[in-house]
Amino acid sequence: MKTELIPIFFSVNDAYSPFLATAINSIKENASRAYEYQIHILADDLSARNRERLSRFADERFHICFYPLSERMHALPGVEKLQQHCFGAFASLTIYFRLFIPELFPQFDKAIYLDADLVVPGDISLLYREPLGNRLVGAVADYSIQKIGPFMRYIDDYVGVDHHNYVNSGVLLLNCKRLREEQLAGRFLDWVCRYGLETVAPDQDYLNTLCWQGIHYLDPDWNAMPSECLHYMDNPQIIHFNLASKPWLNESVPFGDIFWKYAATSGYEADIRARRDAFLQDTDAMKNYKGAIGKLIRMAARLAKAPVSFRSLIEARPALRLCS
Repeated sequence: MKTELIPIFFSVNDAYSPFLATAINSIKENASRAYEYQIHILADDLSARNRERLSRFADERFHICFYPLSERMHALPGVEKLQQHCFGAFASLTIYFRLFIPELFPQFDKAIYLDADLVVPGDISLLYREPLGNRLVGAVADYSIQKIGPFMRYIDDYVGVDHHNYVNSGVLLLNCKRLREEQLAGRFLDWVCRYGLETVAPDQDYLNTLCWQGIHYLDPDWNAMPSECLHYMDNPQIIHFNLASKPWLNESVPFGDIFWKYAATSGYEADIRARRDAFLQDTDAMKNYKGAIGKLIRMAARLAKAPVSFRSLIEARPALRLCS
């Protein structure tokens, strides 16, 4: 009997190679050996040296595949509009890739998308086996914003979903077959081209708006996000160091020791520690890092009062949502 293949997608730039290696290392160390895994890495600027280092994780059941992001993305009509709407402090074209996985990889009916700023101490095959039924996507509610008033008002009043159920897009279980049927890629591009709304979290806001009626809420263990809102967990399956909670920049981040455990055998530990040391000695970089979240909060507060929003458009045309 042929071993089942689990596809896992990342989209990164060259600078994130050390953290991607740490994430892949953690996946490989803990994943069930009953499956094969195919790691799909989309990036335009990965150096030959980083491709070689990342490829060292490959073996007979763990495959590493590289794709040029622009070649794949720019084949889509209307995609040039995306770069005009990357308003968030951490945004780039790569942030939208997760929305196009079903369209760009039609051979898969189900897939996992992961951000690279995470580690997976759990068995990733258990996430893949989570039943989605007819739901479009499996994700975890983003509790990292639950105590930040401007973000909550922005989600309620601008994005137009209940902030308690607004999901984080850094860990996604994708029902690719259903998302193709619902034409997620085309409908997303139509939104961008037709309305061009400003966003705090570009891909995440669109994902929540479009898929609101088709979300399967995963156990929070599958996307533990260190923050003051963290529901401390005894056994997190995926630890996502989102926003400013980066253990390679902040030594007090919860679960940082788990990150360093996998960094130590990633082949990049020296690179990561050198980057951390350089950052801690760069006053301007530290100031910008600490101020980035403040900029997003101010942006959220401004947009929450905007007359045209995701919420106003959906209220006028409910059929703009998938599964409507």
